[in-house]
Amino acid sequence: MFKKLIALSGLLLTLSSLPLLAQQTATPDAPTQTGQRIGKGRGMQQYQAADPATRAQRMTDQMTKQLGLDDATSKKVYDLTLARAQKVDAIQKGTDDNKTKNQALNANADDFKSKLKGILTPDQFTKFESMRGRMGRGRGNGGPGGSTNENDQN
Repeated sequence: MFKKLIALSGLLLTLSSLPLLAQQTATPDAPTQTGQRIGKGRGMQQYQAADPATRAQRMTDQMTKQLGLDDATSKKVYDLTLARAQKVDAIQKGTDDNKTKNQALNANADDFKSKLKGILTPDQFTKFESMRGRMGRGRGNGGPGGSTNENDQN
């Protein structure tokens, strides 16, 4: 009888303390949770992309390394990728519906691709295309050509 009473008391104590464990207190160094989206009953952190200049620099650095670009070509590629990243941000922040945004992103990607083709040598552009294909498949987008969605390229 005594063992049952202790076990029952322990169970009640555990169950009554669960809500206390679920409470979160904000600490000065902890991030606030104001910018969260709710998904399937769990709080999910909203994705925040890096600024356009940072994204453009990362992509330019990667292309310079993998394609062996010289300084002048690297500068042209940076300017082009910066303009593209800024357009992507403007499209994403717009009030259009998702279908319209997707069409604008695809048009921006096509424009970027055609301008890049004029900057890179044919061999470099072919290498770039295969690089994009590998990156797209790595993100689960499949297909030998990779994704043409602008979000996957920044």
